[in-house]
Amino acid sequence: MKLTRSRIYIFVAATLLLISSAALATFNYDYGPDEYVTISNGISPDRKLAITTHGEGEMGYEKFHVNLLDALTGKRIGPLEEIVETLDTGAGAFGAKWARDSSEVTIVYRVDRHAPLKSMTYRLAERRATPFTKRPVDVRDAALIKFWGEFCSNSKPPEKTFGTPKRRE
Repeated sequence: MKLTRSRIYIFVAATLLLISSAALATFNYDYGPDEYVTISNGISPDRKLAITTHGEGEMGYEKFHVNLLDALTGKRIGPLEEIVETLDTGAGAFGAKWARDSSEVTIVYRVDRHAPLKSMTYRLAERRATPFTKRPVDVRDAALIKFWGEFCSNSKPPEKTFGTPKRRE
């Protein structure tokens, strides 16, 4: 069978559509009652802190929060309350970009399929996360967009899960 130019174009367009649809799909998760799932790249370089997600109810939408945890003990330090209006509840849809010394972290995530990515940066000291801004900002930095694309638009399993996952049937 000879491939014509139009068939090649159709094949390429269909392939691109399949690839891009994965990035447009909503990533949700049903959490166990005490389950906290590490986001993409969510363990700090010094291995002492973790950024996790947790929610209640169907697909995790009720009381959903991104949280700061002690990565050694698994104890919750507290919610990162500035991260709001998220599109996804699955941990893999969020990414953490850390300073090498674990003193700072930027969380990148989606609020809508057709809106810019959002980010929130925190200074970390004495087991506290202090936000740099009062609310999330639109991501315009090409490096952060590339980071999200590489770390958050795939289905890699989380590095670590704290607590007990919900039983899957």
